[in-house]
Amino acid sequence: MFRLATSYYFFLCCRAVTGFCIGGNYGTSIVYAAEMVPARKRSWNMFVLEMYWCLGSVYECVVAYFVMDLDGGWRIQILLTALPVFIMLILMHFMDESPRYLTIKGEKEKAMVVVRKICHDNEVEVPAGVLFCSDVRSGEYGEIWAAPYTKGSIMISIHFICNMFLVFGVTLLVADMMYYNYCYIDMFFDVTYVDSTGCTVYTKAEYLFLIVIALAFVPGMLLGTVGAETIGRRWTFIISIYVGAAFTLLLMTCFDSVITYIEVFTCIIAYAAYNEVLWIYAPEFYPTYMRGTAIGVQNGLGKLGAAAGSFLTEYLDEVNIMYTLYCFAIVVIISCITILFMDRETLGEQLVDSRTNEQTRINRAKTA
Repeated sequence: MFRLATSYYFFLCCRAVTGFCIGGNYGTSIVYAAEMVPARKRSWNMFVLEMYWCLGSVYECVVAYFVMDLDGGWRIQILLTALPVFIMLILMHFMDESPRYLTIKGEKEKAMVVVRKICHDNEVEVPAGVLFCSDVRSGEYGEIWAAPYTKGSIMISIHFICNMFLVFGVTLLVADMMYYNYCYIDMFFDVTYVDSTGCTVYTKAEYLFLIVIALAFVPGMLLGTVGAETIGRRWTFIISIYVGAAFTLLLMTCFDSVITYIEVFTCIIAYAAYNEVLWIYAPEFYPTYMRGTAIGVQNGLGKLGAAAGSFLTEYLDEVNIMYTLYCFAIVVIISCITILFMDRETLGEQLVDSRTNEQTRINRAKTA
């Protein structure tokens, strides 16, 4: 329907529906991935999942590079964008439901079927015993903010908002830095130009640069995963946030174009590491019975941060890029302060399924 849009408002409606569906799918996929793998492989599984986000960005840039100059190129772009979605719809029919979810819903027979299939596919013995959950129930919105999750949920919410503000904003910021020639960084590329209708148009060189930006997230995600598995989630949070803060502040001091590029890409890597460990940590923080609800809420709040970051970046860049950098500095400083109040480390923890199991975990932590 996107491709057949005949007016701007119809285009916006299609875009809103698409965004709604993508928002619901992304958080669910993170929760599903966390519940389907053992603790020792959870971080790397998240890394692989996040990698596909980068590959999707690269795919979009490559398609745009070849088709946007064609007559009706944007319609071709949207058509080719939909192809991976159709492939995903087909592959989803081969996915099993999470046995953890089935168990807390009281459907133990279906859960055992999935467990047996997983064991068969991995050529291992089915574990002895029976599936059991002491608290068969579903999570509610209010429980996310109730004890014992109040403090952690508030901190995670702030991090989702701040992180997505930075991640979504920095991509636009770099493009605008080139367009407005901040610190002379357009010296390597032909920058955006204005066509006969008054619209700004990306050049092929800028599409290539966007591919580079998308790929720059990969080492950040890798470092975030390695850090989360070696020094722990909390210390990886601290290092990535404080490195990002330091280089965000350095961006305000314009030395020369090369140093500015180094600062920008270091910020991207730090923000990506921050994003990676956040998606590893958040599903581990909540028990299974409320994990889907909690991650859905946190992801939704994060998207508000993404919208704010995108809007403010574009709006303020037209006035003065330094104002945008001030906003980035404020957001990353908030992250620096907030992380000091997050004291729970989830490295090596098994996922908790019920409120009873969560209370047991809390009692063990108090006596440790």
